[in-house]
Amino acid sequence: MLLKSNRTRAFTGPHAEQKAERVGYWAKAIMGDDAARMWCVDHGIGLTKATSGSTNSVGGFLAPQDFDAAIINVREAMGAFRQGAEIRPARSDGQVRPRRSGGLVANFVTEGAPIPESSFQLDVVESAQKKFAILGRASSELFEDSAADLGEFLTSEVGYAFASKEDDCGFNGDGTSAYVGMSGLATKLVGLKSSVAAGTGVNTFLTITATDIANLMAGVIAAAIPGAAWYTSATGYAQTLCRLAAVSGGLVATQRPDGTISANYLGFPVRFSGKLPDVPTSLTGKPMLFFGNLAMSSVLVERQQQTILAISRDRAMDADQVLVRGVQRCDIINHTVGDASTRGPVAMLVGTA
Repeated sequence: MLLKSNRTRAFTGPHAEQKAERVGYWAKAIMGDDAARMWCVDHGIGLTKATSGSTNSVGGFLAPQDFDAAIINVREAMGAFRQGAEIRPARSDGQVRPRRSGGLVANFVTEGAPIPESSFQLDVVESAQKKFAILGRASSELFEDSAADLGEFLTSEVGYAFASKEDDCGFNGDGTSAYVGMSGLATKLVGLKSSVAAGTGVNTFLTITATDIANLMAGVIAAAIPGAAWYTSATGYAQTLCRLAAVSGGLVATQRPDGTISANYLGFPVRFSGKLPDVPTSLTGKPMLFFGNLAMSSVLVERQQQTILAISRDRAMDADQVLVRGVQRCDIINHTVGDASTRGPVAMLVGTA
C-alpha cells in the first residue's frame, strides 16, 4: 500500500511514494523481516554495513540514497538556519578556509605622485566537526506498518531532529559545552551595532511597531539586502508580521503542494524556526526577530552528508521496543557579524523594558 501523494512530504519529485516504500522495506529488512529482505534484493536495495559495525545491535547500516536525499530535503525545508546559511562540504574533521576581512582601497592621486598602497586582507575561519546523534525508542509495532508509511515516518523524524538541533546551535548557541562550543547569532550579536533595541516598552510580539521593523532592516549592511530574509517563530509571524500586514499590507503567503507555507513580508522571505522565541509573553533583553543574509554571516560545514542509521531490537527486547540511531557530523560558524560601530549582514531586534 503506497502513500497518497499529499501525505508524502519528506520524499519529493517523481515517484515520491515509491521512494518512501523503498526506505520502509529497507528498515523492515534490517529488523529481520525475511519478506522485506527478499523485496530489497529483488529491487536492488543494498543492505550495506557501516565500516564500524559488526552486528546490527552494535553497528549500523548505510542508509540508502533515497533516505539520505529525503533527510536532506527535510532539513532544508524545515531548518531555517540551513535554508539561509552557506553550506560547505568538508573532507576532514578540521578545516581552515580564508575569509575576506578587508580589501583594496582606491585613492585620488595627482599626476606623477606615488599611489598609496593597500592590500588584500584575509583571515581564516576554522571549523571542527561536531557529532550530532539521535537515539530514539519506538514500539516494535511501528515496523509492522506499511513500508511507505514507515519510510515517511522515519525520514521525517530524523530530518526534523537534525534540523531542530542545527537551528538551536545556529541561533541560540552560547559557546558553552551544552553547544559543544558553538556560538549562535543571539550570542554573537550582543553589544554590536546590528543588535537593534526595540522602542521603549516593546517586549512582546504584539507591541512591535512598523518603526521597529524599519529599524531592524536598517541594522544590516546594504550588501546584505539582496538575499535577506526574516527569521521568526510561528508566534512572531502571526502576532507581528500578520498583524502589521493587516493594517498596511506587505505580506504574501501561499500554500505549497505539500501543505507547508511559503511566505514573504515586504518582499523578503519568511523562514520559520521553532527554536526562535515562540511565546506571547515578555522578551525583555532577548532576541525577538532576526533579519538579514545568513549566507554572508554564517557557514554550516558538513563532514558527512550520508546519514549512518542503526536499528536494533536487541537492547530493548524486554520492552518489545526498537532503538533507532542516526548520526550527522557538521559545524556551524557565525563568522561575520560586524562590531560595535559597524553593521553586519544580520541584525536582531531585542525587546526593551
